[in-house]
Amino acid sequence: MKLLLFSFLLFSFCKGFAQVNDTLFYSNRAVLMVTTEVYNCDSVLSLYNKNGDNILTNNPIFYSFYDDKFGKKRFIKVEKRIFMEDYCVTESDTIYNYLPYNQNFENRLQLFYKYLEQNVVYPKNALKKGIQANIKISLIVDANGSITNVLPLTKHEWGFEETLMRTINEKKQFGFIMHKNKPVKFYMEFPFAFIITKR
Repeated sequence: MKLLLFSFLLFSFCKGFAQVNDTLFYSNRAVLMVTTEVYNCDSVLSLYNKNGDNILTNNPIFYSFYDDKFGKKRFIKVEKRIFMEDYCVTESDTIYNYLPYNQNFENRLQLFYKYLEQNVVYPKNALKKGIQANIKISLIVDANGSITNVLPLTKHEWGFEETLMRTINEKKQFGFIMHKNKPVKFYMEFPFAFIITKR
């Protein structure tokens, strides 16, 4: 008898909005910032300007640049060498990519993964062939808590991305993501592994 195991490689936010150890952030293919996780927060090791100079100090830093990936102006806030905020701004919108640790968000994320575990269906043809896959999906949680802009960041055959995206779109609601006592729009990327085990 085959047991399907959906292994969730929880996106870094599951441990409090902190990135993976020694994470590199890029701008125009140049390293913008290097961080490492310290006590559920990202400690910034270096922050470079457009000239390649390390401008990191112990004083608060509010740095902006044009992000090719999002096609928008992006803002980063660092206080006492801790990565505090990261968001993109357009004339009509602000989309956050990073926020300080929040237990409420972590609880919502755990519930989100539990929902996926209970509802994602392994693609039949892939199951018959014994094919497994690691995929990555992005989405935006709107200020009203709705899930929007669900997009694949990987491309496999056999319908892995499609079945995960369909399940996410059926959920519709993630719940409010709060920042400074206000709901905000938030961009997330997370991995999801389809794994088959035998019992």
